[in-house]
Amino acid sequence: MASGDQDATRADADRPTQIGSRQIVTVLCMTVGTWAYAYTWNSVGVALPHMQGAFSATTDQITWVMIAFVIGGAMATASTGWLSAQFGRKRLYLAAIAGYTVTLLGCGLSTTLTEEVFWRFVQGVTGAPLLPLGQAIAVNAFPAGRHGQATSLWALGFVTGNVVAPTLSGHLIDQHGWPWIFYVNVPIGIAVFIAAWFLVPRSEKAPRPLDWLGFTSLIVGVGALQLMLARGERLDWFASTEIVVEAAIAATALYVFIAHTLTARKSFVDKSLFLDRNFGLGLFFIFLVGAVFYLPLLLLPLLLQQIGGYPAVETGNLLLARGVGSIIGLMIMSQIRDRYDPRPILLIGLLLAAIPAWSMAHWTVDVRPIDVVVANFVQGIAAGAIWAPLNILTLSRLDRRVQDQGFALFYLNFDAGYAIGAAGIIALHARHSQINHAVLNEAINPYNELLRYARPSELWDIAEASGLTALDAEITRQATMIAYNNSFLVSALVICALIPLILLFRHRAPTAAPQAPAAPPSGN
Repeated sequence: MASGDQDATRADADRPTQIGSRQIVTVLCMTVGTWAYAYTWNSVGVALPHMQGAFSATTDQITWVMIAFVIGGAMATASTGWLSAQFGRKRLYLAAIAGYTVTLLGCGLSTTLTEEVFWRFVQGVTGAPLLPLGQAIAVNAFPAGRHGQATSLWALGFVTGNVVAPTLSGHLIDQHGWPWIFYVNVPIGIAVFIAAWFLVPRSEKAPRPLDWLGFTSLIVGVGALQLMLARGERLDWFASTEIVVEAAIAATALYVFIAHTLTARKSFVDKSLFLDRNFGLGLFFIFLVGAVFYLPLLLLPLLLQQIGGYPAVETGNLLLARGVGSIIGLMIMSQIRDRYDPRPILLIGLLLAAIPAWSMAHWTVDVRPIDVVVANFVQGIAAGAIWAPLNILTLSRLDRRVQDQGFALFYLNFDAGYAIGAAGIIALHARHSQINHAVLNEAINPYNELLRYARPSELWDIAEASGLTALDAEITRQATMIAYNNSFLVSALVICALIPLILLFRHRAPTAAPQAPAAPPSGN
């Protein structure tokens, strides 16, 4: 470690554990900035049908509004660490929030699909640093012994932004039109920029030459992978030449990046990051968490409307329980200091995530509201109990010199895991639905005694076309439900498989000596 990093680490250890109003307002500023980004990320999905009509676009064309944002965000996240070292954390954050605010106006004022896709791509590029840099700034605003508390408070912005996005954007679209899902964040972006200008400390730049091979291979590989995952299901995966080409480009570019990083003297990503066992293990951990833990958010709305017959509004109300649980979980985590071993808390979080997933794997087509609320609420609490400890174990002890790179790689792995997990589970669900339908169809024949009972014969008279149609609809419904059960079972099993990995983490307690008593919770 360089002497400057040692001094910074020693200074952190010597800081008192009390926090003042400036630190609290700084974390609040980062939380609000994260809220704005998370809200925009999730609200566009609600607006897509309205944007499709406004731009006279096909379903395949309008999806580029989402795809462009995802690709731009992934490419920018991969570059955040180098850009922060080159220009300084504060300068990059200010540039990101300013650029993001400008793109809000661009997206809202767009009159053609081409303009909208362009501004959404730029929005992904400019907004992506807000997550890793926002968390890094929030963490460093608090003393070393309270980094987990800062992480939990900061994460409230991300969680609440996700929770309120569907409901708030729905009201804005109904009352004022889809451009207002962008306009509503413009004053927030301006306020965060002004606050960050005065609150965020100026960090020293550590410019270094750009490793063009590492940079280009990472950007191309991540961009091609995200494009492949975004369009794969629509184009029938590897039956499409486009998907095959994108997969080949992604695989080649990422191989070049890994090989180059391992062998180059000065690589785009600092190799010293991977000398930290917790960091390497944490990247693998967050990849799998992203791949399976958030899948219910993707599957449950479809299940409740397709199988349960719930209207969209009621579906949204039922899913709010997960957000409420996440907020409660994060608030509890914000009161737990870093001096406690985070590994038992992480274990509890994984168990709280796996048990509801296992329960959902045994649901029937008669999905009760109470089952949905309880499962989502428990998994919401689990999100807080997983996120904060995993952040502490993976990121809290990184050297200042490579901290921004570490945070960026952490979120890049999470995004990649979520994209791959979502694509995989959708493909698995479609395949299982077809297999289940074929298996259940085998039981439909004139010799099946069950079909001769009075009640089934009234509903599904296989001698009549209407009866066969009704029976096929019920078989499709049951086959689809079993496919959902299988998907939740996969999620539960993967989460359980993560539990042994907790033993591989090393807990490194903060080195700060005891200082004045910490501020009471009401002062936080």
